[in-house]
Amino acid sequence: MLNRPTYRLNPQDVGQKRGIGISILFNNGTNVFNTTTTTKEQVKSNLVNYILTDKGERFFDPQFGGNLRASLFEPDTSFDSVANRLEKEIYAYVPNIIIRNIAIKKFSDQNLVNLVLDYSINNQDDNLILNVSTTELSEL
Repeated sequence: MLNRPTYRLNPQDVGQKRGIGISILFNNGTNVFNTTTTTKEQVKSNLVNYILTDKGERFFDPQFGGNLRASLFEPDTSFDSVANRLEKEIYAYVPNIIIRNIAIKKFSDQNLVNLVLDYSINNQDDNLILNVSTTELSEL
């Protein structure tokens, strides 16, 4: 028997491009909402949404959220424990991803947290880099 490679594709990623969700990071162009057309784009958007939401912020699901901004104000936050907590919680809310690494750095003098999340979805590697501060958000 021949060993053939196994491919895992979502039905949304095959054929004509159709919108499957809304991107969380809005652009300053003509559209207010950007539509995601692949599972990879939507998973990244879901991750950004989860990480930037504080616990208790979402009605009917008060446990939803990465609570990352709140950790900016904790004086003795261990970001290793935050990374471990995020990894467990992300699996519950964003299924079918494999997290390779989560690295979090705190820059106390700037009230800034840098998060680097390496993951894969459907055998496609991707990463998410977020700089979260008390005043603004940037994605690299």
